[in-house]
Amino acid sequence: MNPNLITDILRAKLADQPIIKRYANTATAAVGLVVALLWAVVSAGVDVPANITTGVLVLVSFGTVVGIKFTPNGVTGKQIDELEEYARRNVPRGE
Repeated sequence: MNPNLITDILRAKLADQPIIKRYANTATAAVGLVVALLWAVVSAGVDVPANITTGVLVLVSFGTVVGIKFTPNGVTGKQIDELEEYARRNVPRGE
């Protein structure tokens, strides 16, 4: 098995994928943060009971976690670097 072949394929995939794919989970978390902040601002300006405010923030947080769980991330440079390091340490080289 040629570990360089695998990492070369992954580097090509990394170069071809859109940047949003690489940072999909980060973008999902940012959307959750914006929604939570908007809710906090709106609920502070409107007479909403504290338990409702807290409940909606918990739901938004839960929704963010679920969104991150089901958002497929792309290949990252760090993953490729870790695979290369693993291959250097663990894959026997033909001599």
